[in-house]
Amino acid sequence: MSAVEGPGGLLVGKAGPSMEREVVAQYREPYGPVRACDADRLRGLALEEFGPVTEPVPYRGRKGIITYWPVASREQTVVCGSLRQWRLALELDFEPAWAAFSASPVELRWRANGRLRRWRPDFVARTLDGVREVLVLKPLSEESLPVARLQILEAVARAAGWRVRQVREPSGLRGRNLAWLAGYRFGTGDEDGRGQALLDAFREPTGLRAGVAASGLDELTGLDLAYRMLWQRQLLFDDCQPLLPDAVAWTA
Repeated sequence: MSAVEGPGGLLVGKAGPSMEREVVAQYREPYGPVRACDADRLRGLALEEFGPVTEPVPYRGRKGIITYWPVASREQTVVCGSLRQWRLALELDFEPAWAAFSASPVELRWRANGRLRRWRPDFVARTLDGVREVLVLKPLSEESLPVARLQILEAVARAAGWRVRQVREPSGLRGRNLAWLAGYRFGTGDEDGRGQALLDAFREPTGLRAGVAASGLDELTGLDLAYRMLWQRQLLFDDCQPLLPDAVAWTA
């Protein structure tokens, strides 16, 4: 996953040995009430299949919108509370390494300096091999989240059996390419024969328009299907180039 940096090196210093017992986690199972538990009771809990603890609420001056994102690979709608979360949801939906993911399905609460602190990590996701990860977006102008917050998260992750990653959402050309392809992420159910014609036409790297012409499909239908197959990873492309009609693609 290109937007994700390695899981190591998150902490400066170590969390106290009892820190995870001082944190209360809140979550809500689908169609159920909000529940609270200690960090160790999060182990094995399928948070990546749950919705947010409560629906995000927009407020004046917020840089973003609330997005209800239907996931392409499973019957799930992910509620993103900001544009940054939505962009990362695009990446998680596109990359085949992720089996399931959800935005802000858990809220961590703890006391520091006599005050109640609350934080919802951006995503909980499960990989195809069953590893559960919590993904947190880095601040826009920083290389890491605040140490105190990461110490809390690392302690909870240790108790829950999670891995922790600091990430950046896809941006620039990659972000624009993914946003374009996402519009083609759902199949139409009648693509098998035409899809094989496109696979045959792209055995060698070929421009999209030229490959569609070689397949015998009409240009509009062929390009629509080619973009759908790019999302599905049946066709591959150079994500350092914009996905114009003449972008080069090839069979996976």
